[in-house]
Amino acid sequence: MRVLIVDDYPGLIELYDLALRARGIEVVGAATAGEAMTLAVTEPFDAVVLDVELPDGSGPELVDRMRAIPALAASKFVGMSSYDSKEIGKRFDAFLPKPFHPKRLASLLRKLTSRVIAA
Repeated sequence: MRVLIVDDYPGLIELYDLALRARGIEVVGAATAGEAMTLAVTEPFDAVVLDVELPDGSGPELVDRMRAIPALAASKFVGMSSYDSKEIGKRFDAFLPKPFHPKRLASLLRKLTSRVIAA
């Protein structure tokens, strides 16, 4: 499984990278919406995990733009934020309120992507 993690805090990307790689999940990190879009149009991802608040845009708006990319048509999108908003969460396939344990993220990613594989 290959996952794009978008968060403007590099320490979190590093933490998720270490935890997810230990579970066999490849991680690519991006710090901005612009960087994430560049990666999304050039590389395939099974899932995208993104912070709701980014320095150059919002996570929900980024999800809408990414869903329009043909290579991401089957990808799953997970939102994360310290603000637990059901309204914001509706834009994603899943939503995790921060803080959360990386093990929980790995479990959620496997659950979401197994639906794609089984379909």
